[in-house]
Amino acid sequence: MTPLPMCTAFDCTLRAQIDALALGDHVVARDVTCALIETNRATLVFMMAARHSEAWDDLGRAAHRLAGSLGMLQRRREISLARRLERAAFERDALSIVALLPFVAEAIDHLNEQLSGLLTSQA
Repeated sequence: MTPLPMCTAFDCTLRAQIDALALGDHVVARDVTCALIETNRATLVFMMAARHSEAWDDLGRAAHRLAGSLGMLQRRREISLARRLERAAFERDALSIVALLPFVAEAIDHLNEQLSGLLTSQA
């Protein structure tokens, strides 16, 4: 059995959460990780488009789905940002949406980088 590469406490926690979602199956863990990355990317693109077209309900629903996905990984900071964005969208608070969306995007991009790093370390 090949040992896993060294990781930071944060990466090890993320790896453990993915492993738990995959019930210890490394192939499933890779698939789950890839699916999370792609879903996060698609959701960000969708939310940006919804913001530009002022489709607040669509943006709110997407932020809600994102918060649920983040909940699987127990990402409190990111969940909080997504929920604040969701609330702003449903309240049609354009100023808050414009202020929050870049922070949500940055947090999700960072998470996707960490998830991608897990894929690289599993190769």
